[in-house]
Formats: sequence, structure tokens, C-alpha cells
Amino acid sequence: MNILDREMKPWLHGIVAVLFGFCLLWAMITFPKMHNTLVDYVNKILYYPEKPAIELRNIIKYSSNWVLERSTLQDRVSKLELANRSMAAQLLNASIKPISPVEGMVTAKITLRYPEDWWQGFRVDKGSKDGIKEGAAVTSEGFLIGRVMRVYSSYAWIQMITSSSFLIAAAVDETRDLGVINGDDKGNLTLLYVPEERGLKKGMGVSTSLMGRHVPPGIPIGRIIESKESKDGFLPVRIEAGAHLTQLYSVEVYTGGEYKE
Repeated sequence: MNILDREMKPWLHGIVAVLFGFCLLWAMITFPKMHNTLVDYVNKILYYPEKPAIELRNIIKYSSNWVLERSTLQDRVSKLELANRSMAAQLLNASIKPISPVEGMVTAKITLRYPEDWWQGFRVDKGSKDGIKEGAAVTSEGFLIGRVMRVYSSYAWIQMITSSSFLIAAAVDETRDLGVINGDDKGNLTLLYVPEERGLKKGMGVSTSLMGRHVPPGIPIGRIIESKESKDGFLPVRIEAGAHLTQLYSVEVYTGGEYKE
């Protein structure tokens, strides 16, 4: 008899569960609004035992991740320290002198760049106390990317070369044709006022010319991509910037003096 009772209990439990499920399904179909009420009620019941369990799981998970990341970072730091010591010893043995900073240039980090003004300008962490002057050339990777627009004691605002209000004299390296670089607030550059008969070709370099204050001549700007439709006898020429304008983290600001027209 005990054996039969043990064999019947699972069946009875299953039948009761199925009947309960059918009753619940019937109630939800017959009374649609009851579905949301039941769901809310179940959530309230499960909230109290479930929340502490979830919080405990998160604590354990984040703690274990923190321990693993800390161990991994310590290993990496140790390896980098060993590599640094090895390179320092090799440089010492080779009698290589450390590279001195470029004279007339100040390295500045970008501290603010608004998304809505992405192609117009940004702020750097150096200012007048570091020798920066208004109108000075700003470069990245050796290419002109803008000039100083406003200077304060400890910071400055830079106007980018892709700004529609940016205008600067430039020359084609191969032909020495003069023009004016202008942006469009969208990351594009155009060389204006070049006579259409000059026959400029794709790949020719464009650099600054000696026609502005605080901007030395010969700073590379970029290369010619293509020519646009002629306007009034002049051929607007599209220029590809030489610097990676979407990946700017630090820049160099020219402080070497003043050039006059």
C-alpha cells in the first residue's frame, strides 16, 4: 500500500498542477484584465526574496571580476616595468640621447569638444601663461588642424580648419598656386580661388603660405582629392586633411613668434 501511495503521489501532483494551469488560462482568457493584475501580484510576492538574492549575486560577481582584473593589471604592470627597464638599459648602452621637445611648440591636451560643434573647435589645457597667443597655428601629427581663437590664462579655444568661418592662405606644393582654405562645418576642406586652367592633380600637397600672423609658412595641410565645378573662372578643389581630425587627443600650438604679411 505504501508503494502504491508513493507511485500515485507524483500523478496526483501532476494532475492538480495541470488542472490549476487550465483554470488559470481560462481565467486569463475570460477576464483579460486579470492577467496584468496576477502578474503584478506575483511580482510583488517574488520581489522580497528575489531582490536580496540578485544583489548578493551581483556583489559576488563584481567582487570576483575586480579580483581577476586587479591580478591581470598587476601582471601587466610588472611586465611593462621589466620591458621599460630593459629598453632603458639598451638605450644607455647605445648612448642614445633623449629627444628634446620641439622649440617653439607647446603640447596641449584637448579638455572639451562639444558634439554639436565637432568640426568647429575645441578647448585645450594651455593658455597665455604657457606662451600661447591668439591666432597661433595648431598642428597634429605635423599637419595644420586650426588656430587659436581665444586665449585665457590657463586654457584656450581652438578654431578647427574644418570650420566654415576658418580662412587661411595656402599654396599647392608642386605648382605654388595660391588659394584660401575653407571648411564647411562637416569635416570637409576646400581650396578656393585657384584659376581653373592651372590643371591641379589628385595627390598634390597643400601647405600654408607666408600670409598670416603667428602661422609659419610650409605647414602641411593635406592633399588634393578632386576638383569641383568651376565658378566664375575659379576651380574649387577638395582637400583631404593630413591629420586624423576625428582622433584628436593632444595637439601642438605654435609659440615661435610672429610672421607679418
